[in-house]
Amino acid sequence: MNKFRKLANFLHVNGWYVLTLELTARLASKMRSGAYSRNFHSRKCQIGERPYIRGIKHMQVGDNFRAGKHVWIEAIKEYAGVIYDPKIVIGDNVGLSDAVHIAATTSVVLGDGVLVGSRVLIIDHNHGIYSGGEQSDPESRPSARPLTYGQEVLIGRNVWIGDGVVVLPGSSIGDGSVIGANSVVNGNIPSACVAVGSPARPVKSYNRECKEWMKWRPSK
Repeated sequence: MNKFRKLANFLHVNGWYVLTLELTARLASKMRSGAYSRNFHSRKCQIGERPYIRGIKHMQVGDNFRAGKHVWIEAIKEYAGVIYDPKIVIGDNVGLSDAVHIAATTSVVLGDGVLVGSRVLIIDHNHGIYSGGEQSDPESRPSARPLTYGQEVLIGRNVWIGDGVVVLPGSSIGDGSVIGANSVVNGNIPSACVAVGSPARPVKSYNRECKEWMKWRPSK
């Protein structure tokens, strides 16, 4: 009865056209989420509008996975004639907000309970080689340059990544840490700390005895 009243109230306030759009969107969401749940072998998967998800055979997705609109998740098997062996692992109860981009030529792992804000980039590779041997020619198109591989990204359990964060190849974030909005993670972030900036650096850590987040004091 409450559902009927809510529906009638929605119709009264918004009209038939908006109600039809809303019901159509909900039906499409159920169908889309069900299809991805089956492909991921995951329970209670919920995927927002217009996802771009490729390389599903190279992904392992846990239960209760939620992703917002325009999510882009790609395990890159082949690019510019080069074959890769990618792996993307997403644990249970992971939530991605709108426009999150996760891509791997090697390995990207998100632990259980990770929460990711909007417009976040998590990648284990670059377009082109800029150190060592066989470096990329600046006269070549960036899109034609080879993708790097061999560096992994590891994000631990219960990590919170704020809006606009970039996590670069070879980086790791320890369990329970928080990455402030618009930060760039390029290296290793310890567990149970708050890190901000470009590159991200710890500014707070959690004191388990006091049960408080306290000013970061690096170990000597």
